[in-house]
Amino acid sequence: METPKINSVIFDWAGTLFEDLRPSYLATRDTVLELGGPRLSLADYRKHFCVPVLPFYKRYGISASLKKIDEVFYRHYFKHAKRSRVFDGVEQSLKLLHKHKIKMAILSTLQEELLQRLVKEQGWQKYFVRVIGSASDKRRVLPKLLKELKSKPHQTLYIGDMDHDVITGHKAGTLTGCVLSGYHDHHQLLQHRPHFVWQNQKDWPLFFKKILDTKPVAKTPKDYPVATSGALIFNPKGEVLMILTHKWSFKYGIPGGKIEKGESAKEAVIREIKEETALNIRVQDLVMVQDCIDSDEFYVPGSHFFLFNYTATSRSTKVVLNDEAISYLWLKPKDALLLNLNEPTRILLENILTR
Repeated sequence: METPKINSVIFDWAGTLFEDLRPSYLATRDTVLELGGPRLSLADYRKHFCVPVLPFYKRYGISASLKKIDEVFYRHYFKHAKRSRVFDGVEQSLKLLHKHKIKMAILSTLQEELLQRLVKEQGWQKYFVRVIGSASDKRRVLPKLLKELKSKPHQTLYIGDMDHDVITGHKAGTLTGCVLSGYHDHHQLLQHRPHFVWQNQKDWPLFFKKILDTKPVAKTPKDYPVATSGALIFNPKGEVLMILTHKWSFKYGIPGGKIEKGESAKEAVIREIKEETALNIRVQDLVMVQDCIDSDEFYVPGSHFFLFNYTATSRSTKVVLNDEAISYLWLKPKDALLLNLNEPTRILLENILTR
């Protein structure tokens, strides 16, 4: 697989560019109460809120029309949303994409008039060629937007924070990305298999910088197999570390690297992981050795590796990445298997989970 070529990026607004989960929850809670429903907790809101919204309200006994629900919701929303703000990392990302002449648009369920006003208040009109609000079902709107932008789906990245966003992108044939700092948690998002997952928007600038780097690969493969050593690292919660790396077609994998002359495979994995993640690990078992020949996922075609795959543990979850990776996630092994993984990592995880 080649590195994805992105010419267009389409963003959701609420929970993706704009941090308004709290005011949206409060407005929804007040709306449900006013229309005769129960008092809604934040946990229930994040678990059950969906787009289109009518099924969500019906769950809590609300049979009002969408027009009536919107009328009540926005009256409360304006009251609660005064302290909403743009997520850290968004402005830097928009500037970078704009500099590279990437077409950008917004597709949101937020009321059209309000959305246009908020974009104007941020001074972002120059960034977006199209801003669409009041999209109650984005699955119907996104294909029309792609045609309007003259954007090819496979060269378009659609980014959101809800399962509806991932489903919408997949249906339209775009690349899909989601942030875990918005309305839905990783359990809801990962089951729909997004291409990219970010802990938060601070991960975006480096991601976009790497994916927009069109310089040709100068490296050539060795004319002999190279031994490497890596580890599936478990933290005290039983979660495993997954890193997103440009070297494997922007797919997720485990940290590791080449075994140096005079170094054992175990010594190499300890050193490599310290260099790549700043973690001090305790190596457990050698799980398997994989023969990886000319993978179309690796950034140097024709490479041949022997992959020594260990399990390891780390007391710390504080990861500091070097330039080998773009971002990271700690996830339960079953959740990690839902990521867009490189093939050797998928094989390793499946092996671990069947034990």
